[in-house]
Amino acid sequence: MSPTSGSFSSAAAYAEGVVDGAVSSFRWSDLESSAFGRVPELREAAVAAGADLDRTRTGWDHALDAGWLVALFAPLALPVLTIFAVRDGDAAVALYGVIGLISAVHIVLRVREWRQTRAGRTRATAQEVVLALFEAVFAAVSAGVLAVAASVEPSLGRWSLCAGQVAVAVVCVVSVRVARQAASRGVPTAVRPAYEEFIARVAELDDDDRVAIQADLNCALDRLSDAGVISPAQLAEAHRAPLGSLVRRLWVLQQSPARQAR
Repeated sequence: MSPTSGSFSSAAAYAEGVVDGAVSSFRWSDLESSAFGRVPELREAAVAAGADLDRTRTGWDHALDAGWLVALFAPLALPVLTIFAVRDGDAAVALYGVIGLISAVHIVLRVREWRQTRAGRTRATAQEVVLALFEAVFAAVSAGVLAVAASVEPSLGRWSLCAGQVAVAVVCVVSVRVARQAASRGVPTAVRPAYEEFIARVAELDDDDRVAIQADLNCALDRLSDAGVISPAQLAEAHRAPLGSLVRRLWVLQQSPARQAR
């Protein structure tokens, strides 16, 4: 089994492993993360930053995003679905099933949102807070329609769905409150990208660590160039890269055939 980038204490050691064949394939992200071996927390940040480029979004990722959006906006359709369900006896069972599913999924989504926000990860944006308010109103309207229908024609199922709509309205109102409290504590609306987090930490390095890491990286680059692992163009571009931006700079070079041909 070939060693992983995490097993190298420096970029020079990683480069030697690549040249000697101990590493199966050279990766810029592994080179850069190895250069920060003397600062373990920075090595981890470098790995996370490099993973942003190494990972490609799959169809499953897009499907999850689409599913999340549907679950988020679905309560806006509750009043219409409820009215059709009450008026159309033939389609009532199917529509009530859809209403129940929307309610259950949205409640789970909102509870998950509370947990994330209270953990200090992210909070809802102003637009999402407004959406939650609208959803609370729409769910309350749906609950009212079901309550009236259940009063005219008593039904345990309708009363159960009515309770579900009330629960949706309540969790949406709580989400607004949680978001506002988080905003007062300074909780951000989005997670800072891994690369930005990495660059911020690199900027905090003291001069001795910065000089040592850059020297190690330069040594590794020259070794890789001498062995023919990287091209002269890549070497020149890598030497111009500010500390912490090596992977990003070389990724741009790889995406631009015109620059590679220089």
